[in-house]
Amino acid sequence: MTDTQGRIALSFIAVGANRIPTASDWDVNSGLIAYGAGNTIAIWQPEETDTSRSGVLATLKGHTDKVNAARFIENAGTPDDSVLVSGSVDKTLRIWRRCSASNDGEGRYEHVAVGLGHEGSVVDIAVERRASMGTHNPDANSMNGTIIASASADGTVKIWAVDLTASDDRIRCIQTITTKPKYLPLSIALARPQSAVASDAWILAVAGSSSAVQIYVCDSISTGEFKHAASLTGHENWIRSLSFVRDSTVGTDGVDGDSDLLLASGSQDKYIRLWRVHRGSELPAQSAGSSAVVMGQALSNRAHRFEVAQAPYSVTFEALLLGHEDWIYSVSWRRAADGAITLLSSSADNSLSIWQADETSGIWVCIARLGEASGAKGSSTATGSTGGFWTGLWAPDGRQVVSFGKSGGWRRWIDEGDGTWSQRPAAKGHVRDATGVAWEKSGRYLLSTSLDQSTRLYARWKSSKHRSWFEFSRPQIHGYDINSIVSLSSTKFVSGAEEKLLRVFGEPRGIAQTLRDMCDIRLADIEALPDVANQPVLGLSNKAVTGAESRNADADEEPSADNDVAGEDATTESVYPPFEDSLSRHTLWPEEEKLYGHGYEISTVACSNRGDVIATACKASSVTHAVIRLFETKTWRQLKPALEAHSLTVNRIAFSADDKYMLSVGRDRQWTVFERDTAVTSADDDLTTPYTVHQAMPKAQTRVIFDGKWVPVQVGRVFVTAARDKTVKVWTLQPDGKEWTCTETVKFEEPITAIDILDCPVTVGGERFVLLALGLESGMWSVYRAAVQDGGIGTWERYLQLEAWMVPDKTITQISWRPTDGEETGTFEVALSSDDSSVRIYEVSI
Repeated sequence: MTDTQGRIALSFIAVGANRIPTASDWDVNSGLIAYGAGNTIAIWQPEETDTSRSGVLATLKGHTDKVNAARFIENAGTPDDSVLVSGSVDKTLRIWRRCSASNDGEGRYEHVAVGLGHEGSVVDIAVERRASMGTHNPDANSMNGTIIASASADGTVKIWAVDLTASDDRIRCIQTITTKPKYLPLSIALARPQSAVASDAWILAVAGSSSAVQIYVCDSISTGEFKHAASLTGHENWIRSLSFVRDSTVGTDGVDGDSDLLLASGSQDKYIRLWRVHRGSELPAQSAGSSAVVMGQALSNRAHRFEVAQAPYSVTFEALLLGHEDWIYSVSWRRAADGAITLLSSSADNSLSIWQADETSGIWVCIARLGEASGAKGSSTATGSTGGFWTGLWAPDGRQVVSFGKSGGWRRWIDEGDGTWSQRPAAKGHVRDATGVAWEKSGRYLLSTSLDQSTRLYARWKSSKHRSWFEFSRPQIHGYDINSIVSLSSTKFVSGAEEKLLRVFGEPRGIAQTLRDMCDIRLADIEALPDVANQPVLGLSNKAVTGAESRNADADEEPSADNDVAGEDATTESVYPPFEDSLSRHTLWPEEEKLYGHGYEISTVACSNRGDVIATACKASSVTHAVIRLFETKTWRQLKPALEAHSLTVNRIAFSADDKYMLSVGRDRQWTVFERDTAVTSADDDLTTPYTVHQAMPKAQTRVIFDGKWVPVQVGRVFVTAARDKTVKVWTLQPDGKEWTCTETVKFEEPITAIDILDCPVTVGGERFVLLALGLESGMWSVYRAAVQDGGIGTWERYLQLEAWMVPDKTITQISWRPTDGEETGTFEVALSSDDSSVRIYEVSI
């Protein structure tokens, strides 16, 4: 948002995909990908343009529970007409239309309609794929008459009519098909048996927790309803995915109106079946008289006959596609301009397969296989160690495919044109609550951590057109939820988890070389770092190993089919940032130390600015466990005694810029300031704690205090606290230097969950100000400023406010200004983490 003195721009969003096959789609109009990310829908632009960065551009907020389904309606004529339909565990359908002002690539969509009526989670959505089926539509920009089908865990399939030109009732249910108790629908597909414009006939395929595909037909959606027409048997397990495509040749007038439909069904029985929907009383040549035997069992080619709009139709078994070794999660058709059709399938065996019918024999064969061999990492079932690929999407031009796996990170392949596919950078991010962010001491890269039990490192890729942010390392993949993280130096960080201890990690040489070559992040003594890190089987500690040891450890693994930076370590040269499979296997940081002492889950960790002391606290309900423990960073020994001041969990610890004071705030509504004794150093033989209580303020605020930060020391001895009582309080040291008193209280309409103060004053209009970034429970955040005055600061006033589409959907867990080293450049960056699982970076221009 822009005001007369500054603006905030969204630079980066990292958020992982919901592990649901139906929760993503690729728009043929705008070229954007939409995928479910928690309760939100992430809008991802896969490739950079001259005017827009790549990556997640925005997240759509509106659903109140996990997004299970997302489908674009492909009857719009221009990118601005892009329309998206989503379904959620919250039992609703929502329709979104791209904002006309988003030509600059912001990916903004406005919510225009909601569909109510389901009594269970919406699990899949089907829309008419006019573009992919070649329908000639003279009124391409009209949404009138659009039909949507939705499947729900309540055992029903609902048919909806959509008219976005209406003032109300833009989406209304016109029919409910009940499948319960026979089966629960998991996948649906919708098509027109005839492609002619005059036809108003429809065909609906429904499948789920049974081994049969159910076919429903409708003569005219305006005068009739869908009626059951056939049951297609043959699968031996639940059916996960259905997809229609028109099998026809392209003529001068578009598409033959009597062409057949092909239906693909993917099942947990590891097989894909193709079915042909043919118009006419005669069976199609592809099916008439055909027979096949697989594993000694004859495949049925029974014709299922029915009528649609008084015309005879038949559905016959077309082909059985074998090759996957585990559950089939998704099948997706792509139809080229010359009429050739290709099928993309994703499986729990960690592979994507591309299928095409042989021109001579007509037999369907796998022409390309992407991903990894299923045994490469010990995964042989849908619940194995990797979990497979959960979806497969075609790019509008058919030259790219994308998929994502268990980690929620996407993988993208591009067709090189010679039969080979190579990987390209793709969207990544946490898949559970992001609990913390920490800039490297000088701000050269950003660390984040999450309840998904991983920590991640982001940096700017120097070769991208817009110097975009990418994930370059996944230092820690853990067995416990990680709550907090702090950077110690350019090569070390500490994280705290629910396992009651802290772990210290050091950067390996391979990652340092990658950051040097791709991000211009240079270290003085890179050769002194360990080679790489491996995680032992069933272990939690990353072990430092040499490159030779890493090669031996990977010797038994089958090689990846991807053109990746994968290999024995992350030092392999590549022109792109590490891809998902490399991040999860070859970018770990070796663990240098474990820090013990706490009796419960770690709640917060902080590091002194000079890097010689770290302070930690754990969840507590008594004075005994609410202590703050200090560790010196040379030998990692604990400094005694532990600091007793709080009676409940300490939520945040912050050091003043010169480390003279340390502030702690907690659930007991108290803040405590500790003063450092300069005569006591961490090098003392007795390891005496250098900090002692200077002042404690019981009941400083009326509710739990979430955060506290120091104002730059050159401004004065001032700190700020934020609490659930919806207030921010400013505390200033009195001239006698003995105590801090409250000098200002700022009230808000909701709890303040995270704050941070820029480490240097800024000049605006010739006046000096201190900047405060303030995050709220709703996910909204803003920048406040206070004028620098003698001995302190003036009144806080709102300086910059963000628009709702730019902020997270849930509570902000931590917010952090990028360190400036005292340099006032006029442009600053803010990173934040949120309970909506996203990590975001904003650029603040003064």
